[in-house]
Amino acid sequence: MRPAMRRLWPFLLGPLLAGLALAQDWRLTRSQTLTQAGAREWRYTLAPAGREAQELWQKLSEQYRDHLRAGYRVDLGAWRLYFLGGRLRLEPHCPAVNPACFTFGALPVPKNRQDRLLLELSQMLDQALLQAQGTGGSLTLSRLFRLEVRRGQGPPYPASPSGWRP
Repeated sequence: MRPAMRRLWPFLLGPLLAGLALAQDWRLTRSQTLTQAGAREWRYTLAPAGREAQELWQKLSEQYRDHLRAGYRVDLGAWRLYFLGGRLRLEPHCPAVNPACFTFGALPVPKNRQDRLLLELSQMLDQALLQAQGTGGSLTLSRLFRLEVRRGQGPPYPASPSGWRP
């Protein structure tokens, strides 16, 4: 490789690698209301961060809701969401999360973009559930479901639709 090219590589790859390292599609917020009577339960909210992730999740969650209405399950990596006896339920699904553990949407975006969004979702959902198990409270995955977790409670979790009707 010529010396000029060696000096150019850091300038070409640096911003790309920094962008990948900083790319975060999901945001987990944790809040608690304090009143004179004391602290209320914790609320965990998992939502897409950034415009591109929000647009992609909006389209994907619409397809997921249609799947659920039709009686199919939705695989979210380590977790599976489905109706059982007319009630929404979240249970463990794929112990070794990989792209085959997801229900993919028919969207005009590259598959690797969906992979990245869904892999991060699975990771953040695990983190949120772990925190909720330790403190108790509610967990909402924007545009898809909401569930209540009692302190120390393990799966499966009864859930309810969030932002849509079955």
